[in-house]
Amino acid sequence: MTATFETLWDAVQAEIVGLELDGLTDDTIRQQQFPANVSDNQLTSGALLCPMPEEEGPAGTNRSSDVGYGFSLTMLQKANSRLGKSQLPSLLTWREAVRKHFHHQSPLVASGCYRCTVEPTDAIMPAAWTKQYDVSTLIIRCWVLE
Repeated sequence: MTATFETLWDAVQAEIVGLELDGLTDDTIRQQQFPANVSDNQLTSGALLCPMPEEEGPAGTNRSSDVGYGFSLTMLQKANSRLGKSQLPSLLTWREAVRKHFHHQSPLVASGCYRCTVEPTDAIMPAAWTKQYDVSTLIIRCWVLE
């Protein structure tokens, strides 16, 4: 039996690919344990989709609990050490499209998720920029009854 976490992980990736955003495809969205581009450093533009700790919601019943399975979507592109708005169009477009698609929506009903939320983090991570990458992360949380 496949774990709910794994089912939702695959479903979130498929939904993001289905948005048909330039640069985010099956080949450029990696599913891995944590957001690090260390295995081969070949990913110069794309995203890392990684599990985050579950959260228990405030609702629920005597028979079930609300559980929010979290996934960090770390979007990245190679930077050229230049500051300026012109360097960020892809990341900001991806960030906005993903948020609109998932936040307070239920695109994963077939996977048992009745609602998704998106938690913001820093739009751009300065520490990554010093390593020649523009990086932005969102947390997608899929709520299920268990």
